[in-house]
This record gives sequence, structure tokens and C-alpha cells, in this order.
Amino acid sequence: MFKKILIISLSIFILMNGAGAIDSANWTSADVGYETFKIPPQYENPYSSDFDMYEFDEDIDVFTIRYVNPNLMDLYGHFLNEYHGKKVNVAGHDAVHFTYYDRHDKTNNSVLWFSAGEEFYYINWIGSNITPAIKEVVKSSLKSNYTHKEFYSILNDNIKITILSIPLNLKGLIILLSSTHTTSEMV
Repeated sequence: MFKKILIISLSIFILMNGAGAIDSANWTSADVGYETFKIPPQYENPYSSDFDMYEFDEDIDVFTIRYVNPNLMDLYGHFLNEYHGKKVNVAGHDAVHFTYYDRHDKTNNSVLWFSAGEEFYYINWIGSNITPAIKEVVKSSLKSNYTHKEFYSILNDNIKITILSIPLNLKGLIILLSSTHTTSEMV
């Protein structure tokens, strides 16, 4: 009897894991920055696509992949200050997953920051969960050249540089407002 229950349980587990798998072999691809990303079928035929960005819709929250290395300090600081973020690992990539509610569109949205090779990217999409399709997009990129510690240090160091580059008369206000957050608490 125990063997039957074990076999049935194992079969159900295997079937459930297989149901979540995605076959991205026939997906199209897009070059963003220095990477080629696989694009899920529902996001093919972009509104705009160039070196810096693959934008499926005029509303960037629908689905966007963005190369952000030149703008790393400003963009990451904005997300860190405005939205709830948490450290995650997606398809072997260290990442930061931000979620927020768009009052205009009345949708929950996500932004996932990660690195591929030595470059940084983020993906926007509607929804608050990291879906199998988003995991597959991240998986299609090169592995990060950064260790876990280096990845988060680069992001946090850029926040410090951003604060240091603000005019002196505003630094006191920013330090006062952010005094509850230390570097070790930053995402």
C-alpha cells in the first residue's frame, strides 16, 4: 500500500513539474545591448526595438527589455526609492525583483534587474510574479560574470555614487530622509 501511495505521489509531482516547463525553441529573438534574448510569442512584433530597448507596447509596463549600463545609477536608484524590491535568483542569475501598482492602468507590475556577462538589464512586465516566460527570457542570456556579492555591491555602490553627485544643499535632506536605510539594508 505504501508503495502505491509513493508511486502515485511521485507521478503527480513529475506531471506537475512538467506542466510548468516551457519550450522556447521556436521563439523569436531580439538584440538588446550586447545580448540576444528569446522573446515569448505573446510579445513578438515590438512597438519599438533598438540597441537600448525592446519595447513590445507603447506602454513600457506591458513588456520591455532594457539595456541599462550607461544609466545604471539613476534608474536603479529610482526603482530602489520608489518600489518594493527583493533579492531573487532567476535561471541562475542573481537579480532584484521590484513590484509596484500602476494607478493609471490599475495593474500590478514588475521590474527585474539582472546582469548578463558584464552588462546590466531589466525587464518590465504586467504582473507581480516571475512567470516561466520571464524566467526563460533571462535564461536565454549569458550568465553573469559577477559573483553574488559583486552583483549586489555594484548596484549598492552606484546608489552611493548617485547620492554623492547630488548638490551639497540637497545632500542633507536626502541623508535625513534616507537615514532609516543603510547600505547593508539596500537591496
